Amino acid sequence: IMSFIMTATPISMHNHSGHSLEATKFVIQSHIAAMYLPSLLFGWLFARLGFGGMFWTGALIYVLCLSVALIDSQLINYWISLVLLGIGWNFLFLAGTNLLPQGYQPEERFRVQAMNDFLVFTVQATVALSSGWFLAQLGWQALILSCVPLLVIFVLMLWLWRGALTPPVSRPDP
Repeated sequence: IMSFIMTATPISMHNHSGHSLEATKFVIQSHIAAMYLPSLLFGWLFARLGFGGMFWTGALIYVLCLSVALIDSQLINYWISLVLLGIGWNFLFLAGTNLLPQGYQPEERFRVQAMNDFLVFTVQATVALSSGWFLAQLGWQALILSCVPLLVIFVLMLWLWRGALTPPVSRPDP
């Protein structure tokens, strides 16, 4: 979702909505900052939210991002949606990256990490390369709406795995 929207935004802003290159640059710069600045608070946030909370918060931020992007193509809508997109990506990426090592044995580490990186970057390259075509053929609104099913699938997966993302409560021995 992040790569798909981020890659299409400059084209949509400048070519379709008529915003200046300076405005487009500002939105993308703000998005990049929003992608990484929350990392400074990750330890604090994770201590309070845990994996489940980070995933649910990231998904909620993505819902807000898509909602704002659908409202209008004014500069403020692009800016808010792209900042939300960056923050939501940060929450989801860092939580997922930190959860991954808990799902395999130490001797599987390199294979699992290699497979994960291959899948992530293959999907990212595919959506980044296809976003311009999708935008040109169907427009900004359809591009944003096409992200909704992916987000719904993610939320359903979170709901199904909600118990697995919550660490067990340790109880004192009787």
